[in-house]
Amino acid sequence: MTTFTATYSPDDNKLRISASSRLDAATYERVKNAGFKWAPRQEIFVAPMWTPSRADLCIELAGSIEDEDTSLTQRAEERAERFEEYSGKRAKEATNAREHVQAISGRFEFGQPILIGHHSERKARKDAERIESGMRKAVQLWETADYWQERAAGAIAHAKYKELPAVRARRIKGLEADRRKRDKSKQEAELWLKLWKDCEAEPNAELQKAVALRIAGMCWLKMPRKEGDRPDFDQCPSAYDALTGGHSSLYATRTLEEVIQVAKDFYPRSIAYLQRWIGHYENRIAYERAMLGEAGGLVGEKFDIQPGGRVLVRGEWAVVLRVNKREGKISSVRTNARFVPVRPIEEIKDYTPPTTEDAEKVKAVTKLAPLVNFPGEGFIEMTADEYKKKPGDYKGTRKAKATAEHGAYRYRTAYLAGSGYRIVPVYLSDSKRVDPPKPNDAAVPVSFEVKLSAAAIAESGQGMKTPCPVDEGKKVEAEKMAAMRQSLKAGVQVVTASQLFPTPEALAEEVAEAAEIEPGMTVLEPSAGTGNLLRAIRKVSEAQAICTAVEVNAKLCEQLRSVEPGTRVECADFLQMSPETLGSFDRVVMNPPFGNAEDIKHIEHALKFLTPGGRIVAICAAGPRQTERLGSLARQLGGSFETLPDGSFLASGTNVRAALFIATVRQVAHAAA
Repeated sequence: MTTFTATYSPDDNKLRISASSRLDAATYERVKNAGFKWAPRQEIFVAPMWTPSRADLCIELAGSIEDEDTSLTQRAEERAERFEEYSGKRAKEATNAREHVQAISGRFEFGQPILIGHHSERKARKDAERIESGMRKAVQLWETADYWQERAAGAIAHAKYKELPAVRARRIKGLEADRRKRDKSKQEAELWLKLWKDCEAEPNAELQKAVALRIAGMCWLKMPRKEGDRPDFDQCPSAYDALTGGHSSLYATRTLEEVIQVAKDFYPRSIAYLQRWIGHYENRIAYERAMLGEAGGLVGEKFDIQPGGRVLVRGEWAVVLRVNKREGKISSVRTNARFVPVRPIEEIKDYTPPTTEDAEKVKAVTKLAPLVNFPGEGFIEMTADEYKKKPGDYKGTRKAKATAEHGAYRYRTAYLAGSGYRIVPVYLSDSKRVDPPKPNDAAVPVSFEVKLSAAAIAESGQGMKTPCPVDEGKKVEAEKMAAMRQSLKAGVQVVTASQLFPTPEALAEEVAEAAEIEPGMTVLEPSAGTGNLLRAIRKVSEAQAICTAVEVNAKLCEQLRSVEPGTRVECADFLQMSPETLGSFDRVVMNPPFGNAEDIKHIEHALKFLTPGGRIVAICAAGPRQTERLGSLARQLGGSFETLPDGSFLASGTNVRAALFIATVRQVAHAAA
């Protein structure tokens, strides 16, 4: 058997239902139709607000409605923890996706180099697609993590905001306004019920029917459907239509007794329903006032605010011109502020009482000009009774400004249709004559020099804010994601280069170490490609070597210049260059093209660029021609020709067998020969 527990929280005005087991289909539909939604993380049903029907359902299922044992702040903290958990998971997934992208593209520094026509071309192009897909996934996951992080912060901030005294005060005003609306509706329902009962008690049938028609024409009372109503028309007739027999083709006939009985049934239910709402609002108002009192109440309520005093509102001081009260308490003040003069009491953060001079100034400014009554040019005459009988929209008063002849005053006006639809001044002929006042000095304007204290500045939000601690690890990861997001705008660039096999990182470092590079030496990399050997040279020489790179592919040259700002980059065919144009070097480190014995040509040509005592370390193919020719050359120069382990270039997408050519040139002429 399923047991239920129902709770209500006045903090957020929500009803909650928890069940011990899964609901059956019928109960679930009732709960769902009542407006409850399932919260899977909390494993409860939550209604967005209290209503009598929802409260009745809770009582029916659980027997009673208990108080919620967690506060709004506690629930916000639990919610923030869930959001933090979501954020942490998405951030971890984003980092994993980014690292996966780096693992694919790590060997391709500038994008995805492809050896045209090689069996690895298809795989390389597939890798390019995976890189871009992975980058988009990483960026999306990181943005999702940021979203949940912001939601977590927002949940806490919202809970704290709702507990602010000023916010509670505004909420109380809203609840009081809602209570007044319900109370007005209840009074109207009670009035209509009384009128219908009085109509029922009327002994004169003709008068009773006339009174009923009058009441039905003013109230909005709907009749329930009755046998004989048109079945394909689902609207119900009003009480007035039922009594007059209007729309006879749509509705069956209703008697006066039936209409009165419907009114006697409907209005008591409506009154009881409205009374439940009124009671709910009263309870909420009492709760909010109690919580407001525990928080110390409003700052403005602690002051006896008087006209002429000065109030601090949103970091600015203003002079009080009038104090507005409701039920004996100050609700707002009118100030001399230019744009929003009326300020509610909850916005007041400080107050200074008025001086005698300030009080007199405000009294002079706010004092109403005298109401005059005298005959003059353009005035019309009428009696006081005639003026009183005119509708309120057709009469009023206007103000005349002070001049050299008289002071400011007010005079009566009337709107006359027979006088060209114009507003004219009025003289009451049977009332006492009151002439305009004599001219007097203009009132002294109210002014005040704003001086904010440190507390006022802090209250107004203009002071310095303490910076939040920065998570350095997250900052670094955010920078990496930002760079990835930026690179996605241009897409993953695919660089095609003939016979390009980038040197694997481990092999590149081994080659650079074998070159025995010392600080200050000049180093040539005549087949720079993606720059793997250049990075290894920079690493082993601790960035002290002076490097020159040659690359025939213009796109790779452009990218080399961007990532190797200290390296001289020449975009040319190395075989067409000479020492006279390029220069001589202490070391040559290279990985030339292997196809069609191109490596032999490049290595023999590179020997021409070495200074006496210079050293060359080159990777080449371990084929028969290379073994015979380059091996013989290495022995002639006192160097070595060693076959590299199988699979040295697997990381570059090929299993080609390679060798390492190392030699030291003693004389340039001998090497050139």
